[in-house]
Amino acid sequence: MGKSKKILVLRFGALGDLVHTTIIPQAIKAKYPDYEVHYCCESRYAAVLQNNPDIDKIIEFDHKRKKDFPYNLQIALKLRHEHYDVVLNLTNAFRNNFMTFIASPKHKFTKVPMGHKHVVDAFFLSAQKAFPAIKQPRNLRLGLDTAALEDMKSQVAAYPRPYIILSPGGQTDNNRQGRAWPAESWIELGNLLKGIFGGTIFLSGSPDEREFHKTISEKIEGAVLFSGRFSISQTMCLISLCDLFISGDSGPLHIASGLGVKTIGLFGSTNPENVRPYGENGSFVAAFSKCKFCWQKQCKKLKAGKKYTPCMKSIKPAHVLNLINNKKLLGSTGDVLRIALD
Repeated sequence: MGKSKKILVLRFGALGDLVHTTIIPQAIKAKYPDYEVHYCCESRYAAVLQNNPDIDKIIEFDHKRKKDFPYNLQIALKLRHEHYDVVLNLTNAFRNNFMTFIASPKHKFTKVPMGHKHVVDAFFLSAQKAFPAIKQPRNLRLGLDTAALEDMKSQVAAYPRPYIILSPGGQTDNNRQGRAWPAESWIELGNLLKGIFGGTIFLSGSPDEREFHKTISEKIEGAVLFSGRFSISQTMCLISLCDLFISGDSGPLHIASGLGVKTIGLFGSTNPENVRPYGENGSFVAAFSKCKFCWQKQCKKLKAGKKYTPCMKSIKPAHVLNLINNKKLLGSTGDVLRIALD
């Protein structure tokens, strides 16, 4: 794109996708450190982008006002006043297209279709259309609030290592059914991890998930319930300090991979080919059922009154433990470990 100097990345959400888009400013800044990269995203996710060394400015959008046309126009005009050389519009939705049109950049580019690619690869290729000389980083990179990090270090210092974070979700189980692992599986895994590796099991999640996570933490020996206690920025600091992070396909899972933490993702309805934890420290366990990777929010095979889908139920705690052992994700403690599967 020649002498382009000011770029806007336009992606309102969701949390995991926003993390994945950070491959773009990282790649651009590595090649063109003098270029200015801005983001327009929803306010509720902005903390994920703050303190990122590759992002110069964040323009926040209040998602509660997404149907307020005057407000949308106000934000669009704010973008227009920035005089962008390039807008990378990463969602083909009316709001994004409207914002891009009003912003009136010199050049605009849309997202490359994901197909069989990882979504990070698709986002990178979208940027490479505009900047052919950029190279794709091997890992994502997120920033942390240094003061919050020091505070979090002091909060967890008394707990024995290794630190293992379980993120069972719960807030969106009803509309993202194929991403929820059964509560009893989290409990079994937590107790097995505690018994084999010692250390501390932390449960982490949103305020809406706290009560559900409490029912799990109470049945895991010595587990510490942090769900609902921290802001997104504080939670990122907590995640950065852990030795292993385990979750279904979720925003926090991708934050963990963006922080370079060893992660294990559990995949049922979503395909790890597209959304596995990105980077050298990412691992995953995929469903063993015939029905999987359908991408449907509502499971057609879920029986009335049942909560957990057949694809996620096909993943057993033993599968997770054997992955930890085979890849030595928690050091050599588990070298002789082998959990038999029926």
